[in-house]
Amino acid sequence: MSTTQRSQVESVTQPSIPPQLFVGSDRTYAILWYCIICIVSLILHLVFILGIRKLCGWKSNFCFTLLLIVSVMCMVRFTTELIASLTASFYMDWNKYQTLWIVLGSFAFAPYFTVVILNIAITFHRLVYTAFPFTASEYLTKIVMQVILLVAALFFLAIVVILNTDLLGVRWVDSFMSWALMKGRNPSVFRLLNTLSNYGVGVINIVTYSLLFALLFKRKLISFMGNHEIKMTLQVLCMVFCEILFFLYWQFWNMEGYGPWDLVIAETSNLLYFDVIVIPYLVLNRSIHSQLRNLGKTKFTRVTRSDSRVNVHG
Repeated sequence: MSTTQRSQVESVTQPSIPPQLFVGSDRTYAILWYCIICIVSLILHLVFILGIRKLCGWKSNFCFTLLLIVSVMCMVRFTTELIASLTASFYMDWNKYQTLWIVLGSFAFAPYFTVVILNIAITFHRLVYTAFPFTASEYLTKIVMQVILLVAALFFLAIVVILNTDLLGVRWVDSFMSWALMKGRNPSVFRLLNTLSNYGVGVINIVTYSLLFALLFKRKLISFMGNHEIKMTLQVLCMVFCEILFFLYWQFWNMEGYGPWDLVIAETSNLLYFDVIVIPYLVLNRSIHSQLRNLGKTKFTRVTRSDSRVNVHG
């Protein structure tokens, strides 16, 4: 994620009031923009979860289980951003509500670090099942999969707790309409953690998926000729390409010295990343399409039966 947004917030013990970059109509427009993104994204992820919930499992379909957890983490991020944006409309006292700003910061960034870990787990799972299709299930047992989920959950909780201690800190700054690192809480360590996560987004997937497709092509398990194979390839290419763009923007685009609306652009990139994770699946994955169609048919059937009963009793 981008962390170049105004890290000049002062010490933890006596935080000075930050510059008022967003006031009046500018703040209103920024609040509306964030709220629209968050609400639309929450709906998007809810649809995604409804589409994959019956596809989840503990074997080769464990990647869908991980994707569901990823989507839940994304919803936590959007909910946090939505709450933070709404608080900005009340011009709440900066010093009085420091605890709130810090808690919001912990729930804003913990999902990102957790999503990176989960995406690496998804990539590793797919690579193992591609390289060892007949023996992978012997090693990646249900117990191992449950341990992976437990580790991810503990990692998320640990990051939330650490970001509420003096070790690390990031908080919401409504006058910036963005997040800021806390100088008194080891910002260099946080930047290092964020940089490692960004490289995890931009480098690991492209290397691993290149190896995965090379294995499939070498074993003549994929020819890039069939419609399903083309869709699967496009799904991966879209995801990897977008992640590379986010990585390049976050790591190499310097935001220092730019205007306040550049902070909104940077924060928008942070939010859109959580949508890009699932959009290729929603657009191109046939299994998810089938589940959503079945869900629609089931609801339509229930409504039809309910109407019939009303007509009979009438």
